[in-house]
Parts: sequence; structure tokens; C-alpha cells
Amino acid sequence: MKRLLLITLLALVAMAGTASATLTHDASIWNEAGTNPAENPLVIYPGETLTLSYHATYLTPSAINNSATYGYKAGVVSGVGSASDLTVVFTHPNFTPTSAPTYTDVGVIKLTLDENAAVGTVYKVTIQVAGVDTESVFIYGQASRQVESIPEFPTIALPIAAILGLAFFMQRRKEE
Repeated sequence: MKRLLLITLLALVAMAGTASATLTHDASIWNEAGTNPAENPLVIYPGETLTLSYHATYLTPSAINNSATYGYKAGVVSGVGSASDLTVVFTHPNFTPTSAPTYTDVGVIKLTLDENAAVGTVYKVTIQVAGVDTESVFIYGQASRQVESIPEFPTIALPIAAILGLAFFMQRRKEE
């Protein structure tokens, strides 16, 4: 029984060591200037583009001056929109931190919501930094945000004004 417990503990330690060997930093998404964490959820209007930064903390020495590739996953959390309504672009495709323990890749992530995107859809975008070897892709760090598509003011104000106008008209007609 003690041997089985010891073997299990050694296996867990070995697996934890392997997992931590691929993780080079903790990641988060910041505003365009790289001065503060980005809001969560991000609010975006159809046709609008948001520029964000990738912020890495607790960088390991192995990450400094080593290039890794940006990637992303985008999907719909709720609503009738499609993941293809949200375009994710990196102004440069690689993440190459030059300092430790923190590094911010300023203004490299651009999220654009299609001008015909369904209003009210909530998307989730995960930004990741990965290195590729011959057998697999290792995720070094990743961060995500929910992105909410909201209507422009006239889209909301026009129906409300129409309802108020009808109510006024009906009241006026009643008085006559």
C-alpha cells in the first residue's frame, strides 16, 4: 500500500513538473496603451475595432528573447451571432518578451466586429501564446475576455421615441 502511494505521488510530481515546464508566464489582456487591464466584458459596437495589449507576468528566464506565435480562439457564448462576425488580428504575429518579470506587448491585438453582426451576441475570445515542436503545440500563456455586441444609441432610441409619440398622439386624440 505504501509503495502504491509513493508511486502515485511520484507520478503526480512528474506530471506537475512536465506541465509547469511548458508554462512560461501568466497572461492577461490590457488596454491599448498597456497601462491597465481591459474591461471584462468588453463592449463593442457593430463596425467598431478595439485595440488591446497582451500582458505577461511571472515570466520564466526561458521566455526572455524567445519568440512564440500568437493565436486565438473565438466563439459565441450567447445570442444569434456567429464567431466569424468577430475578426481577431495581431499587428505582429509573434510574442517576444524582452524583460522580466513582466512584459506588455502594447497594442498588438485588434478585435473588429462586423458591421452586420447580430446585436446582443456575447462572444468569448481567448488569446494565447504557443510554441510549436514536431509533435504538438504547447500553450505558454492565455487570457480571455467576453465581448458584448450592443446596439448603437439610435437603434434603441428610435423605437422608444416612436412608442412615446404614439402614446402622446392617442392621449391627444382622446381629449378631442
